[in-house]
This record gives sequence, structure tokens and C-alpha cells, in this order.
Amino acid sequence: MKTKLIILTMFAFAIQVMVKSQTPANLAFQHNPNYVLGYAYYTEEERRAFSLVQDPSELYIQSEHLIEKAQKLKNDARTKQGAERDRLNKEVKELYKKAEVCQLAASELLAYYNRVEFSICKASFITLLNCYSETDSVTIQSKKLLLAAVRAFRLAKEMREEAYAQVTNAAIIANLRLAEEKELLALRKLVEARELLKTGISIVLATR
Repeated sequence: MKTKLIILTMFAFAIQVMVKSQTPANLAFQHNPNYVLGYAYYTEEERRAFSLVQDPSELYIQSEHLIEKAQKLKNDARTKQGAERDRLNKEVKELYKKAEVCQLAASELLAYYNRVEFSICKASFITLLNCYSETDSVTIQSKKLLLAAVRAFRLAKEMREEAYAQVTNAAIIANLRLAEEKELLALRKLVEARELLKTGISIVLATR
């Protein structure tokens, strides 16, 4: 079991590295009619800045720093009065808002990578299918995993659409987290399908 987990992780990681090295991150923030990625309220400055980011974790870290700064100012505001307190509280709200926007951008970038990774894995699996007997029980089970992966990824897309219909950024982020979990589930099922298929009866070997 441990060996299988390592294999699955390494395969997924290899695909992710390939995606990041071959596809410009700024495409993640361009409108795609075939996939919903689109927080509609980025400023032009934010969009330009986010388009230069390659790793979603950079944006999550940036968000954490903003939240830490906001919390410190919030504590300072408690010791102030009048206009000074109002100014600090206003700055706190702005920092929290920027932190949420960073999280939204990270989720969109991650969604982009997941989508490309899913497409690559799916195409690789379908190509591999041609090398195995269609009537073999392992092949049939692998196809079932493929269908489950496709359904999960389609559901993730719908969940992202629903997320952007939420009123607050916090609600959008919470729903996007659920969509991310579903995307990862779909990717895991695809990798499992590929590894399972390799244990089946190869047409090349069977005809020798």
C-alpha cells in the first residue's frame, strides 16, 4: 500500500512539474469560455501581479502575511481612540480584503493547473488503453475509475460556478476549497486508473 501511494504521488508530481514548466501562469487569469475561472473584481494591478506568479503557495503565503499584519494593527487599534482608531480599523479591513483576494487568485491558479493536469492525465490514459485488452477485467475496472474521475471533475467545475455566485469573498473561498478537493479526487482516480491498467493484460504480450 505504501509503495502504491508513493508511485501515485510521484506520477502526479511529475505531471504537475511538467504543467508548470510548459504553461505560462498568466493564462490562468485569461477568460476561458470552456471553464469557469473568474473572480470579476480584480484591479488591473492585481491581475498583472497575479499573472506573474507560478506557484499558488506563494499567494497563500502572501495572504498569511497580510492577515498577520492586519491582526497586529487590530490589536493596536484597541489602544487608540477617535480618528486614529478609525484609520487603523479601516486599514485592517483593507488588509483582510487583500488577503482574501490573494486566496482567490491562488485558487484560480490551482484550478488552472488542475485542469491542464487532468487533461494530460486523461489523454495519457486513453492512449494507454489501446495497448490493453478491452475484455480484460482489469481494463474494465480501470475504465470505471476513469468515468468516476470525469464525473468528479465535472462536479468540481459546477462547484466553482456556484462558488462565484456567492455574495462575500469568504463564502466564495469556502466553496472553492470544496471544488479543489473534488478536483484532487478526480486526479487521484485518474492516476489510480492508469496504475491499475498497467497490471492488466497487454495486447502486445498476449499476441506473442
